[in-house]
Amino acid sequence: MSRIIVLGSSGFLGKSLCQELTKRKINAKFMIHKKRENLQKNEFLGDILDKKRLLKVVKDDDIIVNLVGQYDDNLSKFFDINIHGGLNLIEIAKIKKNIKIIFASSINVYGENCKSPSKEIDIPNPITSYGIVKFLTEQLYEKYSKFYKIDVTILRFSNLYGKHKKFGIVSKIIKSNSDKSVYLTHNGNQQRDFLYIDDAVNGIIQTIKKQPLKFEIFNISSQNKITPKKIIKYIESLSKKPVFFKLRKEKLDEKCIWADNTKAKTLLNFEPSVDIYRGLNLILKNNL
Repeated sequence: MSRIIVLGSSGFLGKSLCQELTKRKINAKFMIHKKRENLQKNEFLGDILDKKRLLKVVKDDDIIVNLVGQYDDNLSKFFDINIHGGLNLIEIAKIKKNIKIIFASSINVYGENCKSPSKEIDIPNPITSYGIVKFLTEQLYEKYSKFYKIDVTILRFSNLYGKHKKFGIVSKIIKSNSDKSVYLTHNGNQQRDFLYIDDAVNGIIQTIKKQPLKFEIFNISSQNKITPKKIIKYIESLSKKPVFFKLRKEKLDEKCIWADNTKAKTLLNFEPSVDIYRGLNLILKNNL
């Protein structure tokens, strides 16, 4: 039976995935980036940029879930972790036998799109540094996957939200108060595809179960779009409290981005079960 190795287990998505793998008693090992006392037997201290260390940990037939490389204000560091880290993993996969890699990317690689949800066959056109770096990392995996016959699955996640998330527009809206308003770009009419954390974890679990071969890309998304203004109305309705916000004009990012999840539904049996209203309700109940 394959063993799962999760890189980036300390992040928002990583913690939730590790909890679910542990709950299901799936054979897994979790990489911890920051040193701490009392590491569990299924945890190890590591860094995606430390190829020698990873080489010692990875065994034949492992499935590596790479959740490292979420956005960092330090663009050089963000680039290095994604590109250099991705190269390290693919080099290790060349050395070991039957390694499968699952990489967490983003629907931001598609760029601006308001007409219809983006599909995996669409040509990416990222306009932000985040989207550009994720797309470059995808290309690195694709070239190596096809040249060296390595199984790589790219999961393009939409905007994740949920309990315990400290950053993101949903968290900012919920935490806003009369002394600290949340700022909304595009005058609050920016449209995004939001996916609840449990559904995102399920997308990864389904990918592990199906173990796609060769190189594949899947959108793990809700296939719906919503504006911050609408989210605010939902939160005010659920919490019975006002949300304090201020509007800002346009800035360099996508006004509208969302993705079609038909391929994931068909081939992975992925099915989002938490709509935005229920998801916000779950977060608010947890905060009470």
